[in-house]
Formats: sequence, C-alpha cells, structure tokens
Amino acid sequence: MTVPYRDLLRESAEPRLAEFNSKLTPGKEGIIGVRIPRIREIARIVVRDDWRQVLDSEPECFEEEVLRGIVIATAPVTVEERISLTEDFLDHIDNWATCDVFCSSWKVRAGDMGRAWDYFSGLIDSGEEYRMRVSVVARMSHFKDEARCRLLLEDIATHDHPGYYYRMGAAWAVSVVYVYHPDMVRDLLESGRLEPWTHNRSIQKIRESRRVSGEEKDALSALRRTSP
Repeated sequence: MTVPYRDLLRESAEPRLAEFNSKLTPGKEGIIGVRIPRIREIARIVVRDDWRQVLDSEPECFEEEVLRGIVIATAPVTVEERISLTEDFLDHIDNWATCDVFCSSWKVRAGDMGRAWDYFSGLIDSGEEYRMRVSVVARMSHFKDEARCRLLLEDIATHDHPGYYYRMGAAWAVSVVYVYHPDMVRDLLESGRLEPWTHNRSIQKIRESRRVSGEEKDALSALRRTSP
C-alpha cells in the first residue's frame, strides 16, 4: 500500500505555524506549517510501508524535505546504504532545521559507529556550509566519548566557513561537548584557536545551558574575546 504522505502533511498544516517557521528559516520557501513531531509520526508510517516511494519524486514543500530526511535516517537499511542515501539527500539541505532534524534522527547501530564517524568526519573537508554543519551536528548528536569529542573539537578549531549556519552549528557542538568534557573545551577556549565569532558564540551557548553551573558560566565569561 502506498502511504498518501503528501495528503497527511497537508491535513496537518497550520497556517500560523507556517508563518512562524518562515521567520525562523529566512529565505526558505514552501513552508506549510507541520510540527516536527507530526512529521516524525508520518515518517514512521512511511517506513513501515513502502518507504522508497518518498524518494521517487522531488519534495514539493519544506516539510516533505524534512520527511524525506527522517525516512532516510531511520529506514531499515545497512549503514552503507544509509550513507549512500545521505549523499543524495545532502543537496536538499539548505537550512538549519532540515539539517538538525536529519542529523538527530540518523540511526547508528553499535557495530556501525566507526563507519558513521568516518563518513561524517569527511564532510568537514567539503568546504560547503551545510555539509560542514552536518559534519559537526551529526557527530555532536551521536558521539560523546572523550576520544571522538577531542577529534571533533580539533576539526572545529582547524576548519572554518564564513557561513553563519556553519559557525552557529560549530558553536553549538562546542557547547554540547562542554557538558560531557568541560576541561577539554576549556582548554580549547583558553588556547584562542577558534575563529573569534565562533569562540564567543560557543561561550554564549554554554552559558545558555541549564546543565552548567553559574560559577562555571561566570568563569567562561572571562574568556570572551574582543574584536581586533
């Protein structure tokens, strides 16, 4: 049976939400206003059925792009096929929301962690804003061990892109790593190796976290860098 996913999305659309989301993703067209939890529900229905139907035609709206990403991220396939499907999907990622929902949804089996890490690590060298954001957000989302977090921080310190959404993703990743490995992040911030805007935004994101004490937040404020 073919799931009428387009009908399901349009039946779930909220005009006021579409207006609100359009402000959050400036420049993105075709937003009809479907909540992410509802898109996830529809994706689960699709994945239980003929999920490849979603890949047979180009998305007609923003929410279809997100649905396509979640289906690719969660379909019952091998890691190699998920990577292949991801490669095809990356050209659809042109905004932070699609990127982040996709990255957080990407299923990684325990035995495939090394392969997934290598794949997402390689995207940092693409020089393309959203592929680089995928690289840092996916790794931030799925890898919390000390060794890989250290490698992620090193990549952020040695790779930059002037795009706002890459730098914001990099700062977000730094702030998440701080929760698990604060000394590691503090060492990076004290080294002054991060691009200045990313450095200061990383501190801001850490300070916004409820999982960081007020004392730590005060200490981090002293590490802010001034513009040259």
